[in-house]
Amino acid sequence: MIRCLTALFLAAALSLGPAAQAFAPGARPAPEALARCDAGAEVRRIHQDLPRSRAAVAEGRVLTIVTLGSTSTLGAGASSEAASYPGVLETELSRLLPGHVLRVVNAGVASNSAHQMYMRLDDDVLSEEPRLVIWQTGVNDAIHDVGIERFKRILRKGIARLREAGVDVVLMDMQPLRQMERYPVYADYQAALHAVALETGTPVFRRFALLGVLLADGRLRQDEIVGTGEAGHAVDSGYFCLGMNLARSLAEILSPRAVQMR
Repeated sequence: MIRCLTALFLAAALSLGPAAQAFAPGARPAPEALARCDAGAEVRRIHQDLPRSRAAVAEGRVLTIVTLGSTSTLGAGASSEAASYPGVLETELSRLLPGHVLRVVNAGVASNSAHQMYMRLDDDVLSEEPRLVIWQTGVNDAIHDVGIERFKRILRKGIARLREAGVDVVLMDMQPLRQMERYPVYADYQAALHAVALETGTPVFRRFALLGVLLADGRLRQDEIVGTGEAGHAVDSGYFCLGMNLARSLAEILSPRAVQMR
C-alpha cells in the first residue's frame, strides 16, 4: 500500500518509546531524544550531491521524496504511520526546511526483494514524479540468498532507470538483525550494495553503521531497533532515530544555511 504521509505526530505522542519522544509538527524534538539518536555527523553523512532535489528546494518547487523499500520502510512494527521512518523523515525535514513544500510517499511493501522493488518502479515510484528516491534494500535478498551477482545487477538496473527519469537516488543499506548469525551471507550482501554504490557513484545512507554506533554506545538496545516478537519487525525507537538522522543528512545537502540556523 502506497501512502502519502502527513505529519501527524501529535496522534503518535503516547505510543513512542523512550528514545522517540514525540514532537508537534514544526517543534524542535526534545534535546534528550536528539542526543540519544545522534550517531555523529560522519556516520550519517551522505557524501554526494543531490542536484535535482537541491534545485527543487532552491527554486521553491515541491520536493517529492519516495521511500522505496520493504518491511522497515513500510513501517511494520511502528505504532502509527507517523512513527515509521518515512513519517519521522517528513516531519523533521519539514521543520529543518521551513517555507519549503515537501511530501514523502511511502512505497514500502513487506518482504520485497530488490527485484520486486525494481518491478514496481514505474507504478509505485515514478508515477509520483519524485525528485529523490531513498531505496532501502538487501535484507530480504540476503535472508533468501538470491545470489550476489543477481542482486548487484538489479541494483544497477534500478539506479539506471531512476536516473534516466531524472531522479536523485540514495541507497539505504541493511540493519542489524537479531540472531544475524542465522544468515551467513548477510555481510556479503551488505558489501555488494556498497560495491554497486561505489561503482555507480550512488550515495548510501549507512543505516547499519548508524544503528551499530547507537547499539555499541548503549544508547539503543537491540530490542529498541528490532522488536522481540517472532516477526522481528523494527519498532518506534529505531524508526525515530533513523528518520531523524536521515532528515539531518538530507537537509545539510538541500539547504545547509537553514540547518545551521536550527
